[in-house]
Amino acid sequence: MAGGSLDTINRIFDTFAVTSRSRYVYVYDMDKNIARWSSNAVDYFGLTGEYIYNASSVWETRIHPDDKDKYIEYLSVVYSGKKTDPNFEYRAKNKNGEYVICAARGVVIKDYAGRPAYYACSIINKGIVDNNDPITLLPNQYEMLNFMRQLKAAKKDYSILMINFIDFGDVNRRYGYMTGNAILKTTASKLLEEGRGQGRAFRGEGTRLAFITDTMAIDDIKKFYGRMRSFTRESMIIAGNKVTAEIAGGMIVCTDLKVDEHSLYTSAKYALDYSKNQKHGNLIIFHNDELDNNKSSIELVDEVRNSVINGFEGFYLEYQPIVAASDGRLVGMEVFLRWHKEPYGDVSPSEFVPWLEQDPVFYLLGNWILENALKDALEIRMNNRDFYLSVNLAFMQLERSEFRTTLLEILRKTGYPATGLCLDMTTSSRQLSVEHLKSQIEFLKSCGIKIGLDCTDFASLDLVKSLPIDLINLVPSLTGPITENLTVRYMIEAVTSFTHRLGIRTAFLGVEDEEKAQIAKRYPISDLMGYYYGRPCRIEEFKKLGFFTNN
Repeated sequence: MAGGSLDTINRIFDTFAVTSRSRYVYVYDMDKNIARWSSNAVDYFGLTGEYIYNASSVWETRIHPDDKDKYIEYLSVVYSGKKTDPNFEYRAKNKNGEYVICAARGVVIKDYAGRPAYYACSIINKGIVDNNDPITLLPNQYEMLNFMRQLKAAKKDYSILMINFIDFGDVNRRYGYMTGNAILKTTASKLLEEGRGQGRAFRGEGTRLAFITDTMAIDDIKKFYGRMRSFTRESMIIAGNKVTAEIAGGMIVCTDLKVDEHSLYTSAKYALDYSKNQKHGNLIIFHNDELDNNKSSIELVDEVRNSVINGFEGFYLEYQPIVAASDGRLVGMEVFLRWHKEPYGDVSPSEFVPWLEQDPVFYLLGNWILENALKDALEIRMNNRDFYLSVNLAFMQLERSEFRTTLLEILRKTGYPATGLCLDMTTSSRQLSVEHLKSQIEFLKSCGIKIGLDCTDFASLDLVKSLPIDLINLVPSLTGPITENLTVRYMIEAVTSFTHRLGIRTAFLGVEDEEKAQIAKRYPISDLMGYYYGRPCRIEEFKKLGFFTNN
Protein backbone atom coordinates (compact mmCIF):
# COMPACT_ATOMS: atom_id res chain seq x y z
CA MET A 1 0.00 0.00 0.00
CA ALA A 2 2.80 2.37 0.90
CA GLY A 3 4.54 1.59 -2.37
CA GLY A 4 1.42 2.46 -4.34
CA SER A 5 1.04 5.66 -2.38
CA LEU A 6 4.66 6.65 -3.06
CA ASP A 7 4.21 5.91 -6.77
CA THR A 8 1.28 8.32 -6.87
CA ILE A 9 3.18 10.98 -4.93
CA ASN A 10 6.13 10.61 -7.31
CA ARG A 11 3.93 11.02 -10.40
CA ILE A 12 2.33 14.18 -8.99
CA PHE A 13 5.71 15.48 -7.82
CA ASP A 14 7.35 15.01 -11.23
CA THR A 15 4.44 16.72 -12.96
CA PHE A 16 4.77 20.08 -11.29
CA ALA A 17 8.18 20.16 -9.58
CA VAL A 18 10.26 23.11 -10.78
CA THR A 19 12.86 23.93 -8.14
CA SER A 20 15.67 26.40 -7.75
CA ARG A 21 17.89 27.59 -4.92
CA SER A 22 14.99 29.50 -3.36
CA ARG A 23 11.98 27.43 -4.48
CA TYR A 24 10.93 24.14 -2.89
CA VAL A 25 8.09 21.75 -3.61
CA TYR A 26 6.38 18.97 -1.74
CA VAL A 27 3.46 16.59 -2.31
CA TYR A 28 1.51 15.35 0.71
CA ASP A 29 -0.68 12.24 0.87
CA MET A 30 -3.40 13.26 3.34
CA ASP A 31 -4.57 9.69 4.02
CA LYS A 32 -1.14 8.08 4.54
CA ASN A 33 0.44 11.21 6.12
CA ILE A 34 3.47 10.84 3.82
CA ALA A 35 5.13 13.67 1.91
CA ARG A 36 7.86 13.93 -0.69
CA TRP A 37 10.05 17.07 -0.50
CA SER A 38 12.47 18.42 -3.09
CA SER A 39 16.12 17.74 -2.28
CA ASN A 40 16.98 21.45 -1.91
CA ALA A 41 14.34 21.73 0.85
CA VAL A 42 15.77 18.67 2.59
CA ASP A 43 19.19 20.32 2.61
CA TYR A 44 18.07 23.83 3.59
CA PHE A 45 15.65 22.86 6.38
CA GLY A 46 17.62 19.83 7.61
CA LEU A 47 14.86 17.30 6.93
CA THR A 48 15.61 13.59 7.41
CA GLY A 49 15.11 12.79 3.72
CA GLU A 50 12.97 13.39 0.65
CA TYR A 51 10.21 11.10 1.96
CA ILE A 52 8.82 12.21 5.32
CA TYR A 53 6.49 9.97 7.36
CA ASN A 54 4.15 11.55 9.91
CA ALA A 55 4.74 14.54 7.65
CA SER A 56 2.32 17.06 9.16
CA SER A 57 3.86 16.85 12.65
CA VAL A 58 7.45 16.94 11.35
CA TRP A 59 6.97 20.16 9.40
CA GLU A 60 4.87 21.84 12.12
CA THR A 61 7.85 21.69 14.50
CA ARG A 62 9.64 24.11 12.15
CA ILE A 63 6.84 26.71 12.07
CA HIS A 64 7.37 29.87 14.13
CA PRO A 65 5.27 29.65 17.36
CA ASP A 66 3.45 32.90 16.51
CA ASP A 67 2.47 31.54 13.08
CA LYS A 68 1.57 27.98 14.04
CA ASP A 69 -2.12 28.52 14.87
CA LYS A 70 -2.89 30.37 11.65
CA TYR A 71 -0.85 27.78 9.71
CA ILE A 72 -2.86 24.89 11.18
CA GLU A 73 -6.14 26.76 10.67
CA TYR A 74 -5.28 27.55 7.05
CA LEU A 75 -4.37 23.95 6.21
CA SER A 76 -7.50 22.58 7.89
CA VAL A 77 -9.60 24.78 5.61
CA VAL A 78 -7.58 23.75 2.54
CA TYR A 79 -7.67 20.04 3.37
CA SER A 80 -11.42 20.14 3.92
CA GLY A 81 -11.82 21.07 0.27
CA LYS A 82 -13.16 24.56 0.93
CA LYS A 83 -12.13 27.38 -1.40
CA THR A 84 -9.54 29.78 -0.01
CA ASP A 85 -6.67 31.93 -1.21
CA PRO A 86 -3.98 29.48 -2.47
CA ASN A 87 -1.25 31.89 -1.31
CA PHE A 88 -0.10 31.84 2.30
CA GLU A 89 2.96 33.17 4.19
CA TYR A 90 4.51 32.02 7.43
CA ARG A 91 7.94 31.72 9.07
CA ALA A 92 9.82 28.42 9.17
CA LYS A 93 13.10 27.45 10.86
CA ASN A 94 16.03 26.29 8.71
CA LYS A 95 18.75 23.83 9.78
CA ASN A 96 20.76 26.68 11.34
CA GLY A 97 17.87 27.64 13.62
CA GLU A 98 17.06 30.82 11.65
CA TYR A 99 13.46 31.71 10.80
CA VAL A 100 12.82 32.68 7.17
CA ILE A 101 9.63 33.89 5.52
CA CYS A 102 8.09 31.23 3.29
CA ALA A 103 5.52 32.14 0.64
CA ALA A 104 3.51 28.99 -0.02
CA ARG A 105 1.11 28.32 -2.89
CA GLY A 106 -0.74 25.03 -2.85
CA VAL A 107 -3.49 23.09 -4.56
CA VAL A 108 -5.64 20.21 -3.36
CA ILE A 109 -5.93 17.20 -5.69
CA LYS A 110 -9.11 15.17 -5.24
CA ASP A 111 -9.71 11.47 -5.76
CA TYR A 112 -12.33 9.96 -8.08
CA ALA A 113 -15.00 10.34 -5.39
CA GLY A 114 -14.29 14.06 -5.13
CA ARG A 115 -12.59 13.79 -1.73
CA PRO A 116 -9.35 15.74 -1.05
CA ALA A 117 -6.51 13.22 -1.38
CA TYR A 118 -3.23 15.06 -2.03
CA TYR A 119 -1.85 18.51 -1.37
CA ALA A 120 0.81 19.79 -3.80
CA CYS A 121 2.64 22.90 -2.65
CA SER A 122 5.36 25.22 -3.94
CA ILE A 123 7.29 27.32 -1.39
CA ILE A 124 9.44 30.36 -2.13
CA ASN A 125 12.09 31.19 0.43
CA LYS A 126 11.99 34.99 0.61
CA GLY A 127 15.30 35.03 2.45
CA ILE A 128 17.16 33.89 -0.67
CA VAL A 129 17.53 35.92 -3.83
CA ASP A 130 17.77 33.51 -6.75
CA ASN A 131 19.50 34.99 -9.76
CA ASN A 132 18.53 32.39 -12.35
CA ASP A 133 15.10 31.38 -13.60
CA PRO A 134 14.56 27.64 -12.92
CA ILE A 135 12.72 26.93 -16.19
CA THR A 136 14.80 28.73 -18.82
CA LEU A 137 18.03 28.80 -16.76
CA LEU A 138 18.44 32.42 -17.87
CA PRO A 139 19.40 35.20 -15.44
CA ASN A 140 16.29 36.96 -14.11
CA GLN A 141 15.19 40.60 -14.42
CA TYR A 142 17.23 41.63 -11.40
CA GLU A 143 20.39 40.45 -13.13
CA MET A 144 19.21 42.23 -16.26
CA LEU A 145 18.89 45.53 -14.38
CA ASN A 146 22.36 45.00 -12.93
CA PHE A 147 23.73 44.44 -16.45
CA MET A 148 22.04 47.64 -17.63
CA ARG A 149 23.69 49.53 -14.75
CA GLN A 150 27.06 48.14 -15.78
CA LEU A 151 26.58 49.32 -19.37
CA LYS A 152 25.47 52.71 -18.10
CA ALA A 153 28.54 52.98 -15.85
CA ALA A 154 30.72 52.13 -18.84
CA LYS A 155 28.92 54.90 -20.81
CA LYS A 156 27.85 52.45 -23.51
CA ASP A 157 24.79 52.77 -25.74
CA TYR A 158 22.79 49.56 -25.98
CA SER A 159 19.51 48.10 -27.19
CA ILE A 160 16.94 45.93 -25.44
CA LEU A 161 14.87 43.47 -27.45
CA MET A 162 11.95 41.96 -25.54
CA ILE A 163 9.82 39.10 -26.81
CA ASN A 164 6.75 37.36 -25.44
CA PHE A 165 4.16 34.90 -26.64
CA ILE A 166 1.04 36.60 -27.92
CA ASP A 167 -1.19 34.13 -26.07
CA PHE A 168 0.74 31.77 -23.82
CA GLY A 169 -2.54 30.72 -22.19
CA ASP A 170 -3.58 29.31 -25.57
CA VAL A 171 -0.22 27.54 -25.84
CA ASN A 172 -0.85 25.85 -22.47
CA ARG A 173 -4.40 24.91 -23.46
CA ARG A 174 -3.28 23.34 -26.74
CA TYR A 175 -0.18 21.52 -25.55
CA GLY A 176 -0.43 21.29 -21.75
CA TYR A 177 1.54 23.06 -19.03
CA MET A 178 4.57 20.77 -19.16
CA THR A 179 4.92 21.29 -22.90
CA GLY A 180 4.30 25.00 -22.36
CA ASN A 181 7.32 25.14 -20.04
CA ALA A 182 9.34 23.20 -22.62
CA ILE A 183 8.35 25.72 -25.32
CA LEU A 184 9.50 28.58 -23.11
CA LYS A 185 12.81 26.83 -22.40
CA THR A 186 13.36 26.00 -26.07
CA THR A 187 12.64 29.59 -27.11
CA ALA A 188 15.13 30.83 -24.50
CA SER A 189 17.76 28.42 -25.84
CA LYS A 190 17.18 29.70 -29.36
CA LEU A 191 17.53 33.29 -28.10
CA LEU A 192 20.90 32.36 -26.59
CA GLU A 193 22.00 30.58 -29.74
CA GLU A 194 21.05 33.42 -32.09
CA GLY A 195 22.64 36.08 -29.89
CA ARG A 196 25.79 34.25 -28.86
CA GLY A 197 28.77 36.59 -28.75
CA GLN A 198 26.61 39.66 -29.41
CA GLY A 199 24.84 40.23 -26.09
CA ARG A 200 23.14 38.59 -23.10
CA ALA A 201 19.73 36.96 -22.68
CA PHE A 202 17.47 37.24 -19.63
CA ARG A 203 14.05 36.18 -18.41
CA GLY A 204 11.73 38.98 -17.33
CA GLU A 205 8.41 38.74 -15.52
CA GLY A 206 5.93 36.13 -16.67
CA THR A 207 6.88 34.64 -20.04
CA ARG A 208 8.85 37.68 -21.23
CA LEU A 209 12.36 37.09 -22.56
CA ALA A 210 14.92 39.83 -23.18
CA PHE A 211 18.14 40.24 -25.13
CA ILE A 212 20.52 43.15 -24.47
CA THR A 213 23.24 44.05 -26.92
CA ASP A 214 25.74 46.89 -27.17
CA THR A 215 27.13 45.75 -30.54
CA MET A 216 24.17 45.10 -32.85
CA ALA A 217 22.66 47.80 -35.09
CA ILE A 218 18.89 48.29 -35.31
CA ASP A 219 18.70 46.49 -38.69
CA ASP A 220 20.61 43.53 -37.25
CA ILE A 221 18.19 43.33 -34.31
CA LYS A 222 15.23 43.42 -36.72
CA LYS A 223 16.70 40.42 -38.59
CA PHE A 224 17.42 38.73 -35.26
CA TYR A 225 13.78 39.12 -34.22
CA GLY A 226 12.63 37.86 -37.63
CA ARG A 227 14.62 34.65 -37.12
CA MET A 228 13.12 34.18 -33.65
CA ARG A 229 9.63 34.70 -35.04
CA SER A 230 10.21 32.18 -37.86
CA PHE A 231 11.58 29.66 -35.35
CA THR A 232 8.55 29.72 -33.03
CA ARG A 233 6.20 29.62 -36.02
CA GLU A 234 7.85 26.93 -38.13
CA SER A 235 10.83 25.15 -36.57
CA MET A 236 10.14 24.37 -32.93
CA ILE A 237 10.32 20.68 -32.01
CA ILE A 238 9.29 19.53 -28.52
CA ALA A 239 9.65 15.83 -27.59
CA GLY A 240 9.79 14.91 -31.27
CA ASN A 241 6.66 16.87 -32.16
CA LYS A 242 6.41 20.13 -34.09
CA VAL A 243 4.68 22.91 -32.18
CA THR A 244 3.88 26.47 -33.19
CA ALA A 245 3.52 29.69 -31.23
CA GLU A 246 3.29 33.36 -32.20
CA ILE A 247 5.55 35.88 -30.50
CA ALA A 248 5.52 39.68 -30.23
CA GLY A 249 8.53 41.95 -29.97
CA GLY A 250 9.37 45.37 -28.53
CA MET A 251 12.66 47.22 -28.63
CA ILE A 252 14.27 50.33 -27.22
CA VAL A 253 17.61 51.94 -28.05
CA CYS A 254 19.19 53.28 -24.84
CA THR A 255 21.37 56.32 -25.54
CA ASP A 256 20.55 58.69 -22.66
CA LEU A 257 22.72 57.97 -19.62
CA LYS A 258 20.54 60.16 -17.39
CA VAL A 259 17.48 57.90 -17.70
CA ASP A 260 17.01 55.30 -14.96
CA GLU A 261 17.31 51.65 -16.07
CA HIS A 262 13.89 50.85 -14.60
CA SER A 263 12.32 53.45 -16.88
CA LEU A 264 14.12 52.00 -19.91
CA TYR A 265 12.96 48.51 -18.97
CA THR A 266 9.40 49.79 -18.57
CA SER A 267 9.57 51.46 -21.99
CA ALA A 268 10.74 48.21 -23.59
CA LYS A 269 7.82 46.38 -21.97
CA TYR A 270 5.44 49.03 -23.24
CA ALA A 271 6.71 48.58 -26.81
CA LEU A 272 6.32 44.81 -26.41
CA ASP A 273 2.78 45.20 -25.09
CA TYR A 274 1.91 47.45 -28.05
CA SER A 275 3.27 44.84 -30.48
CA LYS A 276 1.32 42.09 -28.72
CA ASN A 277 -2.04 43.84 -28.45
CA GLN A 278 -2.07 46.27 -31.38
CA LYS A 279 0.33 45.08 -34.11
CA HIS A 280 -0.07 41.29 -34.24
CA GLY A 281 3.53 40.64 -33.29
CA ASN A 282 5.31 43.08 -35.61
CA LEU A 283 8.43 44.49 -33.97
CA ILE A 284 7.79 47.86 -32.34
CA ILE A 285 10.66 50.24 -31.60
CA PHE A 286 9.85 52.59 -28.74
CA HIS A 287 10.86 55.86 -30.40
CA ASN A 288 9.57 55.24 -33.92
CA ASP A 289 7.05 57.50 -35.69
CA GLU A 290 4.22 55.02 -35.37
CA LEU A 291 4.16 55.38 -31.59
CA ASP A 292 5.09 59.06 -31.78
CA ASN A 293 7.55 58.50 -28.94
CA ASN A 294 10.82 60.39 -28.86
CA LYS A 295 13.61 61.12 -26.43
CA SER A 296 11.49 63.56 -24.45
CA SER A 297 8.85 60.86 -23.95
CA ILE A 298 11.40 58.60 -22.29
CA GLU A 299 12.52 61.48 -20.09
CA LEU A 300 8.89 62.10 -19.15
CA VAL A 301 8.35 58.47 -18.14
CA ASP A 302 11.54 58.60 -16.09
CA GLU A 303 10.38 61.82 -14.37
CA VAL A 304 6.92 60.44 -13.58
CA ARG A 305 8.41 57.21 -12.26
CA ASN A 306 10.78 59.13 -9.99
CA SER A 307 7.82 61.20 -8.76
CA VAL A 308 6.14 58.02 -7.53
CA ILE A 309 9.30 56.95 -5.72
CA ASN A 310 9.76 60.42 -4.20
CA GLY A 311 6.53 60.43 -2.22
CA PHE A 312 4.14 60.85 -5.18
CA GLU A 313 5.48 64.30 -5.93
CA GLY A 314 3.30 66.26 -8.35
CA PHE A 315 0.34 63.85 -8.26
CA TYR A 316 -3.15 64.93 -7.24
CA LEU A 317 -6.72 63.71 -7.66
CA GLU A 318 -9.82 65.12 -9.28
CA TYR A 319 -13.40 63.88 -9.10
CA GLN A 320 -16.38 63.88 -11.45
CA PRO A 321 -19.98 63.51 -10.23
CA ILE A 322 -22.16 60.50 -11.04
CA VAL A 323 -25.91 61.15 -10.94
CA ALA A 324 -29.03 59.02 -10.88
CA ALA A 325 -30.72 58.79 -14.28
CA SER A 326 -34.13 58.90 -12.61
CA ASP A 327 -33.89 62.24 -10.79
CA GLY A 328 -30.40 63.70 -11.23
CA ARG A 329 -29.40 63.37 -7.56
CA LEU A 330 -25.76 62.68 -6.69
CA VAL A 331 -25.08 58.96 -6.26
CA GLY A 332 -21.32 58.79 -6.66
CA MET A 333 -18.10 60.18 -8.04
CA GLU A 334 -15.23 58.80 -10.09
CA VAL A 335 -11.61 59.59 -9.27
CA PHE A 336 -9.10 60.76 -11.90
CA LEU A 337 -5.34 60.89 -11.51
CA ARG A 338 -3.47 64.08 -12.45
CA TRP A 339 0.24 65.04 -12.51
CA HIS A 340 1.88 68.46 -12.69
CA LYS A 341 5.57 69.28 -12.57
CA GLU A 342 7.75 71.86 -14.23
CA PRO A 343 9.00 72.10 -16.93
CA TYR A 344 6.36 69.63 -18.17
CA GLY A 345 3.33 71.44 -16.74
CA ASP A 346 0.02 69.53 -16.60
CA VAL A 347 0.50 66.10 -18.18
CA SER A 348 -2.48 63.93 -19.09
CA PRO A 349 -2.46 60.41 -17.62
CA SER A 350 -2.90 59.07 -21.17
CA GLU A 351 0.69 60.18 -21.79
CA PHE A 352 2.25 58.20 -18.94
CA VAL A 353 -0.17 55.60 -17.54
CA PRO A 354 0.23 53.12 -20.47
CA TRP A 355 3.98 53.10 -19.77
CA LEU A 356 3.70 53.14 -16.01
CA GLU A 357 1.31 50.17 -16.03
CA GLN A 358 4.29 48.07 -17.11
CA ASP A 359 6.31 49.13 -14.06
CA PRO A 360 6.11 47.68 -10.51
CA VAL A 361 5.88 51.21 -9.04
CA PHE A 362 2.36 51.45 -10.49
CA TYR A 363 1.24 49.17 -7.67
CA LEU A 364 2.32 51.83 -5.17
CA LEU A 365 0.62 54.57 -7.17
CA GLY A 366 -2.63 52.59 -7.42
CA ASN A 367 -2.72 52.13 -3.66
CA TRP A 368 -1.93 55.83 -3.12
CA ILE A 369 -4.88 56.77 -5.35
CA LEU A 370 -7.17 54.42 -3.44
CA GLU A 371 -6.18 55.63 0.02
CA ASN A 372 -6.38 59.34 -0.78
CA ALA A 373 -9.65 59.02 -2.69
CA LEU A 374 -11.26 57.19 0.24
CA LYS A 375 -10.13 59.94 2.61
CA ASP A 376 -11.61 62.60 0.30
CA ALA A 377 -14.90 60.74 -0.12
CA LEU A 378 -15.49 59.85 3.54
CA GLU A 379 -17.41 62.99 4.55
CA ILE A 380 -19.71 62.78 1.50
CA ARG A 381 -20.43 59.11 2.14
CA MET A 382 -21.25 59.75 5.81
CA ASN A 383 -23.95 62.22 4.73
CA ASN A 384 -25.23 60.14 1.79
CA ARG A 385 -25.54 56.39 2.41
CA ASP A 386 -26.38 55.71 -1.27
CA PHE A 387 -23.15 57.35 -2.43
CA TYR A 388 -20.31 55.29 -3.92
CA LEU A 389 -16.74 56.10 -4.94
CA SER A 390 -15.60 54.65 -8.27
CA VAL A 391 -11.88 53.81 -8.54
CA ASN A 392 -10.12 52.07 -11.41
CA LEU A 393 -8.22 48.97 -10.37
CA ALA A 394 -4.65 48.87 -11.66
CA PHE A 395 -3.52 45.65 -13.33
CA MET A 396 -0.65 45.48 -10.82
CA GLN A 397 -3.14 45.50 -7.93
CA LEU A 398 -5.28 42.68 -9.27
CA GLU A 399 -2.18 40.68 -10.15
CA ARG A 400 -0.72 40.64 -6.64
CA SER A 401 -2.12 38.43 -3.90
CA GLU A 402 -0.93 40.88 -1.22
CA PHE A 403 -3.35 43.50 -2.55
CA ARG A 404 -6.06 41.91 -0.41
CA THR A 405 -4.19 42.65 2.82
CA THR A 406 -3.24 46.13 1.58
CA LEU A 407 -6.84 46.96 0.67
CA LEU A 408 -8.20 45.88 4.04
CA GLU A 409 -5.54 47.96 5.78
CA ILE A 410 -6.45 51.03 3.66
CA LEU A 411 -10.14 50.61 4.51
CA ARG A 412 -9.29 50.26 8.20
CA LYS A 413 -6.95 53.24 8.13
CA THR A 414 -9.37 55.59 6.34
CA GLY A 415 -12.55 54.38 8.06
CA TYR A 416 -14.36 54.34 4.72
CA PRO A 417 -17.11 51.67 4.48
CA ALA A 418 -16.41 48.93 1.94
CA THR A 419 -20.04 48.99 0.79
CA GLY A 420 -19.53 52.51 -0.56
CA LEU A 421 -16.61 51.55 -2.80
CA CYS A 422 -16.82 50.38 -6.42
CA LEU A 423 -13.59 49.05 -7.94
CA ASP A 424 -13.66 49.13 -11.74
CA MET A 425 -11.81 46.60 -13.90
CA THR A 426 -10.32 48.20 -16.99
CA THR A 427 -9.36 46.49 -20.26
CA SER A 428 -5.86 45.76 -18.90
CA SER A 429 -7.46 43.32 -16.43
CA ARG A 430 -7.92 40.89 -19.31
CA GLN A 431 -4.19 40.11 -19.17
CA LEU A 432 -4.95 38.00 -16.11
CA SER A 433 -6.45 34.53 -16.24
CA VAL A 434 -10.16 34.23 -15.50
CA GLU A 435 -9.32 31.91 -12.61
CA HIS A 436 -7.09 34.50 -10.95
CA LEU A 437 -9.58 37.30 -11.59
CA LYS A 438 -12.38 35.23 -10.12
CA SER A 439 -10.38 34.54 -6.97
CA GLN A 440 -9.58 38.22 -6.48
CA ILE A 441 -13.07 39.49 -7.33
CA GLU A 442 -14.82 36.99 -5.08
CA PHE A 443 -12.64 38.15 -2.19
CA LEU A 444 -13.44 41.81 -2.88
CA LYS A 445 -17.15 40.99 -3.05
CA SER A 446 -16.94 39.13 0.27
CA CYS A 447 -15.74 42.40 1.84
CA GLY A 448 -18.86 44.21 0.59
CA ILE A 449 -17.09 46.05 -2.25
CA LYS A 450 -18.92 46.55 -5.55
CA ILE A 451 -17.23 45.51 -8.79
CA GLY A 452 -17.50 47.52 -11.99
CA LEU A 453 -16.51 46.62 -15.53
CA ASP A 454 -15.75 49.00 -18.40
CA CYS A 455 -17.68 48.11 -21.54
CA THR A 456 -16.25 49.19 -24.91
CA ASP A 457 -18.02 46.59 -27.08
CA PHE A 458 -19.92 43.31 -26.89
CA ALA A 459 -16.70 41.35 -26.25
CA SER A 460 -16.17 43.32 -23.04
CA LEU A 461 -19.19 41.61 -21.52
CA ASP A 462 -17.67 38.15 -21.78
CA LEU A 463 -16.35 38.41 -18.20
CA VAL A 464 -19.91 38.78 -16.92
CA LYS A 465 -20.32 35.03 -17.49
CA SER A 466 -17.55 34.24 -15.01
CA LEU A 467 -17.43 37.14 -12.55
CA PRO A 468 -20.00 38.64 -10.13
CA ILE A 469 -20.25 42.12 -11.69
CA ASP A 470 -22.34 44.84 -10.00
CA LEU A 471 -21.92 47.73 -12.42
CA ILE A 472 -21.29 48.09 -16.16
CA ASN A 473 -19.75 51.36 -17.36
CA LEU A 474 -20.63 52.29 -20.94
CA VAL A 475 -17.45 54.28 -21.66
CA PRO A 476 -17.28 57.40 -23.87
CA SER A 477 -15.59 55.54 -26.75
CA LEU A 478 -18.81 53.52 -27.03
CA THR A 479 -21.39 56.18 -26.19
CA GLY A 480 -19.72 59.12 -27.98
CA PRO A 481 -21.25 58.64 -31.47
CA ILE A 482 -24.74 57.80 -30.18
CA THR A 483 -26.40 61.03 -31.37
CA GLU A 484 -25.47 60.48 -35.03
CA ASN A 485 -24.83 56.74 -35.35
CA LEU A 486 -27.82 54.41 -35.46
CA THR A 487 -25.64 51.29 -35.13
CA VAL A 488 -24.25 52.58 -31.84
CA ARG A 489 -27.79 53.14 -30.57
CA TYR A 490 -28.71 49.54 -31.37
CA MET A 491 -25.53 48.30 -29.64
CA ILE A 492 -26.33 50.26 -26.48
CA GLU A 493 -29.93 49.04 -26.63
CA ALA A 494 -28.67 45.43 -26.72
CA VAL A 495 -26.10 45.94 -23.94
CA THR A 496 -28.47 47.75 -21.57
CA SER A 497 -31.22 45.19 -22.17
CA PHE A 498 -28.71 42.47 -21.31
CA THR A 499 -27.53 44.16 -18.09
CA HIS A 500 -31.05 45.15 -17.05
CA ARG A 501 -32.30 41.57 -17.28
CA LEU A 502 -29.37 40.41 -15.16
CA GLY A 503 -30.06 43.09 -12.55
CA ILE A 504 -26.69 44.76 -13.16
CA ARG A 505 -26.48 48.49 -12.56
CA THR A 506 -25.46 50.39 -15.72
CA ALA A 507 -23.71 53.77 -15.97
CA PHE A 508 -23.76 55.84 -19.17
CA LEU A 509 -20.53 57.86 -19.37
CA GLY A 510 -19.66 60.77 -21.65
CA VAL A 511 -22.90 62.77 -21.32
CA GLU A 512 -21.85 66.18 -22.65
CA ASP A 513 -25.16 67.95 -23.27
CA GLU A 514 -28.92 67.81 -22.81
CA GLU A 515 -29.47 65.98 -26.12
CA LYS A 516 -27.22 63.10 -25.15
CA ALA A 517 -28.71 63.00 -21.65
CA GLN A 518 -32.22 62.59 -23.09
CA ILE A 519 -31.06 59.85 -25.48
CA ALA A 520 -29.32 58.00 -22.62
CA LYS A 521 -32.49 58.07 -20.50
CA ARG A 522 -34.39 56.13 -23.17
CA TYR A 523 -32.46 53.05 -22.11
CA PRO A 524 -32.61 51.18 -18.77
CA ILE A 525 -29.71 53.21 -17.36
CA SER A 526 -29.06 53.60 -13.63
CA ASP A 527 -26.39 56.30 -13.57
CA LEU A 528 -25.08 59.12 -15.76
CA MET A 529 -21.73 60.88 -15.88
CA GLY A 530 -20.20 63.53 -18.10
CA TYR A 531 -19.37 67.22 -18.53
CA TYR A 532 -23.10 68.01 -18.60
CA TYR A 533 -23.24 67.21 -14.87
CA GLY A 534 -19.80 68.48 -13.90
CA ARG A 535 -16.18 68.42 -15.00
CA PRO A 536 -13.45 66.69 -12.97
CA CYS A 537 -12.25 68.95 -10.14
CA ARG A 538 -10.44 68.78 -6.82
CA ILE A 539 -12.40 67.66 -3.78
CA GLU A 540 -12.68 71.20 -2.38
CA GLU A 541 -14.42 72.35 -5.57
CA PHE A 542 -16.46 69.17 -5.79
CA LYS A 543 -18.06 69.89 -2.42
CA LYS A 544 -19.18 73.29 -3.72
CA LEU A 545 -21.25 71.81 -6.57
CA GLY A 546 -25.00 72.33 -6.64
CA PHE A 547 -25.67 68.83 -5.30
CA PHE A 548 -24.55 70.06 -1.88
CA THR A 549 -25.66 73.71 -1.88
CA ASN A 550 -29.25 72.70 -2.66
CA ASN A 551 -29.48 70.48 0.41
